[in-house]
Amino acid sequence: MVNNASFCIVDVLSERQRAELEAQGSPVRFPVGHTIFLEGQPSRSVLVIQEGNVKITQRAEDKTEVLLAVRGPGEVMGDEGVLMQEPRSATVTTVTEVAGVDIAAADLLAFVEKHHLWPVMYRAAVRRRRESDQTSLLARLDVKSRLARWLVELVDDIGKREEEGWVISAALSQRDLASHIGASRDAVAIELRRLRELGVVTTGRRQIVVNDLDELRKIAES
Repeated sequence: MVNNASFCIVDVLSERQRAELEAQGSPVRFPVGHTIFLEGQPSRSVLVIQEGNVKITQRAEDKTEVLLAVRGPGEVMGDEGVLMQEPRSATVTTVTEVAGVDIAAADLLAFVEKHHLWPVMYRAAVRRRRESDQTSLLARLDVKSRLARWLVELVDDIGKREEEGWVISAALSQRDLASHIGASRDAVAIELRRLRELGVVTTGRRQIVVNDLDELRKIAES
């Protein structure tokens, strides 16, 4: 199991501090499918996402690619490697067009020292590790419940309320979904079809629409 517990500076910043940090960077834009950070490469900068979504993937011990998370506006990507002065621990790839601010590693480290953020970031890392342990326990659920739980998380993290329901605008394949919840692609395809037949979700090119969020939550909690 890939461990998703990590430092994340966004967990501890105030709005004022976030604005100050972003002011130190340079604006950047990336197209869909662009690899922003590659696992194993040196950690020379971080990206503050302002628009769009990215997926975070990591190579498992058997060399398969595992989808860890999807992140959107307000998130800081690449901070763990910079703060720990280690290579990138995961690959970050755009799933929509992305706009943000690129901040050099030295500037981020100086910012952390200036605001004495190390103690609160260590506490945030402990919380994330506990959340990761809880995720490991949830892996024992059936595929339907795991898939429903992650779709609910995606709605909470990056969903947008539209007339037809909650739209998850991200180019996630069935293999992406399967790798994240630890299931086969065929099993995910079957459960997605069942959710469509129930009218809970609609799938399309580069998006999933949750038509009945209340029912999806019931399935996730069953």
